[in-house]
Amino acid sequence: MTVITIPAPIPAFRRMESKPGRAQTFATNVRAVTVGVKDVQGWASGVSAPDWQGDTGDAHDHATTRFAIRLDSAEAALDRVVTAADRFEDRLTVLNVLRPRIDKRRVAVNRDGETLRIEVEATTGQDIDAVALADLERRGEALLERATAVNDDITDWVTRYLDAEADFIAALAGVDTVAEGERAADDPGRVDVDALTDRFNRLKRDPESLADWWAGLTRAQRQALVTEDPRLVGNTGGIPVVDRDDANRAALHSDLDYLGEREDDGQLSGAEKRALENAEHIRTGLEKFKDKLDLQTGRELAHVLVYQPGIHSGDGAVAISFGNPDLADHVSVNVPGLTSDASSTEGNLDKTLDLHNAAVGENSGSVASVYWLDYDAPSGNPINPFDPLGQLDFGGVAFTDKADDGGERFSDFIDGLRASDQGEQAHVTAIGHSYGSTAVGHALEDGLDVDDAILIGSPGQPVSSADALTDADVWVGSKDYDPVSLLGSGDRGGLGALGHDPADDDFGGVRFETGDGSLRVEDLLGNHTSYFEGDSLDNMAHIVTDNDAEVTQQPHRGDPGGGYLTLDELVVASTAASGGEFVWDHGGEWAYETGKDGVEVVGEVGGWLLEHSRFGGIL
Repeated sequence: MTVITIPAPIPAFRRMESKPGRAQTFATNVRAVTVGVKDVQGWASGVSAPDWQGDTGDAHDHATTRFAIRLDSAEAALDRVVTAADRFEDRLTVLNVLRPRIDKRRVAVNRDGETLRIEVEATTGQDIDAVALADLERRGEALLERATAVNDDITDWVTRYLDAEADFIAALAGVDTVAEGERAADDPGRVDVDALTDRFNRLKRDPESLADWWAGLTRAQRQALVTEDPRLVGNTGGIPVVDRDDANRAALHSDLDYLGEREDDGQLSGAEKRALENAEHIRTGLEKFKDKLDLQTGRELAHVLVYQPGIHSGDGAVAISFGNPDLADHVSVNVPGLTSDASSTEGNLDKTLDLHNAAVGENSGSVASVYWLDYDAPSGNPINPFDPLGQLDFGGVAFTDKADDGGERFSDFIDGLRASDQGEQAHVTAIGHSYGSTAVGHALEDGLDVDDAILIGSPGQPVSSADALTDADVWVGSKDYDPVSLLGSGDRGGLGALGHDPADDDFGGVRFETGDGSLRVEDLLGNHTSYFEGDSLDNMAHIVTDNDAEVTQQPHRGDPGGGYLTLDELVVASTAASGGEFVWDHGGEWAYETGKDGVEVVGEVGGWLLEHSRFGGIL
C-alpha cells in the first residue's frame, strides 16, 4: 500500500509584542533624556562661582564637581542603554521584515497541503494509475520539504526574537543601580566622545570622507556622538539617513522638553518661543505619519534629515524624507517657496507623500521622496503694519538673494545625500516650486549634482536656456492660468524680476502637461498651488522614476499651438470670467495698471493671497 505523507497544518507563529515602532519611540525618548543629562553635565563641569572666595568658593566648586561626577555616571549608564535600544530596534526591524515573508510561505504550504489532502481523499477506493500516483507522491515529498523549511525558519525567527528581548533586558539590568553606573563611567573601554567629536568636526565639510569614517565606527561610538551633539550629527551631510533621523528626533524631543518647561515657568525669550512653535509644528507633521512603515526597510516611513528650529530669521529649517534615500533607487527632493517655514510642514509633507505614493505606484524600483526647507525663504506678512520686519522679509521675494543662498545650501544637502548613498548611486531629481524653483535654478547653475530637475510654477530662472543652466534634464510644469509662472521674462513679455521663463520656447526645457486650471480670478493662485495633483503629479512621478517615455508633453509658450495669455491679459480675462466684481473689489484694477513693475505686482498679489485665500506658499 502506498502512503502519501501530507504535512500537518503549520500554526501561525507568535505575534510581536515588542515592535519596531515602539522600540524606536523608546530609543528616541531615551536619547532625548541622555541629551538633556549631557547638557546639564557639561554645564556643571564648566560652571564657576563668580567672585566667590575662600571657603564659600571652595564649597561651591566642590558641590558642582560632585554633581558633575554623579551626572557622569548617569551619562555612562544612559549611553549603554541608548546603544542597547538602538541594537534592539535594528533587530526588531529585521525580524519585522522577515515575519510576513515567512508567514506568506506558511500560508502557501498550508493551502497546498489542503489541496493535496482533498485530491488524495478523492482517490480512496478508486483505481489510480501509476503515473498519477507517482505525481501525488512527488508532491507530498516536496510539500514535506517545504513545511520542514518553514518550520525551521519559524523556530529560528522565534529564537532570534526571544534573544533580542533577553539581550535588551539584560543590558538595561546591567546599569540599573548607582554602582553599575559608576562602573560604566570608570570602564577603560568607555567611548572617548571628545576625541570623536573633534574628528567629526574636522571632517564635517567633506561628506564623502565623513561617510567613510562613520562607517568604521562601532554602534556605541555612533550613539555616543548622536547624544553628545544631536544637532551636529543630524544636520551634517554624509551621515547615514537612519543616524541623522535618530539624532534629529532626539534633538526635537529634547527641545520640546526643555523649551516646554521654560514656557511653563514663563522664561521663554521671543526667539525661544518661535523655536518651540516650530518644533511643535514639526512634531505634528511627524505624528501624522508615525504608523506608516517603509516596506523596504521595516522602519518608520518618515526620516528627519534636517532639524534646526531657530535659524533662518526664526522660520526654522526642516527636511523630512518618506523612504530612505541611502537605499532607494530613485530620490526626489522637493523645495518649496514663498511663505514656507516650519509652520507649513504638515501641508508640504502631504504634497510630498502624494508624490511619493505616485512614484511607488510606477513599480520602477524603490523610492524616497524628500521635503527640504533649509533656506531663508521669503516669508512674513506684507500688509501687517505692526510687523515691519515681516514686510521686509516678504519683500525679498522680488530679489534673487535668498534664492542664491538657498541654492548653495541645497547643493550641500544633495552632496551629503550622494555621500551617504549605499550601493549604486540613486537617480536623483530636484523639484523646485515657485520661488523654490528659482533657488533650485541657482543651485543648478552652480553645478547641482542631480539627474533631473523639475521646475513648477517658476517665476524665473537665472539664465536664459536649459543648456546654460545644467547638464541635467530640465522639465517644466507651468500652467497658463498660473500668474506666478508668467512673471519670468520671455518672448511675449513677463516681468523678469527673478529671471527667465523656463516654459518659453527658447529656454529649451521639456514642458510637461499640467492642465491650466480655472480661469476665474479667485482660482488663479489656487492654480499655482495645485501642481502636486492630476496630470502634473502623474508626470512628475514618471520623471522621478526615470520613466521619461511616459511623460505627456505640452507646447512651450511661443511654439505652434502654444498660445497663452500674458500676465496683463490673464488679469483681464480672469476678471471677465468672474464677472469683473471680484478682481476690482480686491485691487485687480491697480494690479493691472502697474503690472509692469515686478516688485509691486509680486508684493501686492502675495499680500492679497495672505489676507484673502486659503492657500499657503504662493511662490
